[in-house]
Amino acid sequence: MNNSLAKLLASIEPKITNIGENRVELKALNEVLKTMNELVELGKISYLEILDYYDQEFIIRCLRLYNEDSDPIITKYKTTKYLLENQDNVMKELPQYQEALRFMEFLINYLNELWLKIKDEYKIKSDNLLNQELYNKYYLILNTDNIFIKDVDDFLEFLSKFNLDLNSRLDILLYINRCNIKNYSINNDNEDMFVNDINFTEVKSLLEENSYLIDKNYQDNLEEEDIIKDNIINQEFIEKKKKYLLNKISRLFETFEYDEITKYYKEYKTLIDYLDEFKKQELSFKLDKKLTFVMNKDKSLVREYIENCNPIYQGPILKNLLDIEKDNEYKIPDYCYNGTYLYIKEEFVVKTVYTYLETGLVLILGVIDKKTNLKTYLYKNRDIIGEVLREKDMININNEERNLLLKDLTIDDLVMTIDLNTLDIKMEDKNAR
Repeated sequence: MNNSLAKLLASIEPKITNIGENRVELKALNEVLKTMNELVELGKISYLEILDYYDQEFIIRCLRLYNEDSDPIITKYKTTKYLLENQDNVMKELPQYQEALRFMEFLINYLNELWLKIKDEYKIKSDNLLNQELYNKYYLILNTDNIFIKDVDDFLEFLSKFNLDLNSRLDILLYINRCNIKNYSINNDNEDMFVNDINFTEVKSLLEENSYLIDKNYQDNLEEEDIIKDNIINQEFIEKKKKYLLNKISRLFETFEYDEITKYYKEYKTLIDYLDEFKKQELSFKLDKKLTFVMNKDKSLVREYIENCNPIYQGPILKNLLDIEKDNEYKIPDYCYNGTYLYIKEEFVVKTVYTYLETGLVLILGVIDKKTNLKTYLYKNRDIIGEVLREKDMININNEERNLLLKDLTIDDLVMTIDLNTLDIKMEDKNAR
C-alpha cells in the first residue's frame, strides 16, 4: 500500500471506531424527535390531545429531563390530567381547574423548548455521523488489495476533510489513478457497507434479478401518477416506477452512495408490498361472505365495543362491516403495523380497522373510538392483536361471529337508522398514518 495512503487510513481508524454506536444512537434519537414532533403538533390543536396521547410514559420521561426535582412536576401533571379529563361543569368552576389549565400551558411550552433542544442535538449528531459514514465508506474501499474509485468528486470531498500537505495529497491521487487502471470491482460479499438495515447482498441480488430493466442511458423523468385509477391498478405506471427506482438504486450502488440507496430501496419494497396487497384484495372480491374477526376469548373486539358503546354508534359500525364485506374496490393501505398493512373505514366518527389475508378473507381488528386514534387502539390491544397477526395465515372465516353481528341486515336497513351526527364530515387524517 502507498505510504501516504497508509498514514491517512491510520488517522481515519479512531474517527470511526464508534460508528455503530452512533448509528444506533441517531436512529433512537430520530424516533424521539418524531415523537416530539407529534406532541408539539398535538399541543397546537389542544391540551386534551396531550392528555390523550397514547404514550403517557414518554411525557413523564420528558418531564424528568433538565429537571433535577422532577417528582413534584410529574405529580402535578398527573393531578392536572385527572382534573382536565373530567369535563364536568362544576369541576370547571374550581380554582384547581384553572390552575390545571395554566400548568398545561407550561407543559406545552416546555415540550416546545425540549423539541428545539433535541432538534439541535439531532442536527449536530447527524452531521457528525454523516462525516463518519464518509470516512467509513472510504476506509473500507481503500483497505482492500484492489482499489477502484468511480466517483472522483466524492473522493476529493473525502480528502478535503483532512489537513494533507500537497505532496501527500498528490501521492494518494497518483496511487488511486494507478489502481483505477486495474478496473477493480468491489467485493461482492461485503455486507457491512450499508446503514438502516439494508445490506449489500440484498441490493445486489435485486439489481441482478432485474438487470433487464436497468439502462445506463435511462433518463430520470418519471411523472407521479396514481397507482389506482378508476378502480383499475395502473400497471403501466407501476412498471415505470419499478424501472425508475431500480435505475436510481443501480446508479447509487455504482458510486457507493449507500445512504441515498436506503430511500429508494425502501420505496421499491413498499411498491412490491402494495402489489401483494392488491392480489389479496382481488381474491376478496370473489367472496360473498369474507369477514373474520379478532376474538377476545369467545367474543370479537367489535362485538365488545358495540355492546358497550353509545347506541347511536351501533348502526355506523354495522354499516362499516357491510360496506367492507361488499367492497370491490382496490385500496392503498393506511398504515403498516409490525409488517402487516392495515386499512381504515372512515365514513363515521367511529372507524373500523381491518386487513386483508392471503386467502382473500378480511380480518376485522376492531373499532377506533372517536376519542382515540389508531396508534392508541393498537397499543391498548397489542397483546390480543399481536397474537392473532402472528398466526394470521391460519385464520379461517368466522361465520358464527359474522352472523351474530350482521344477521340478515342490509345497508338500506341501517341507513334509515343512522344519526347524521355520527358522520365524519371533516374526514381529517388523524389516524396515525
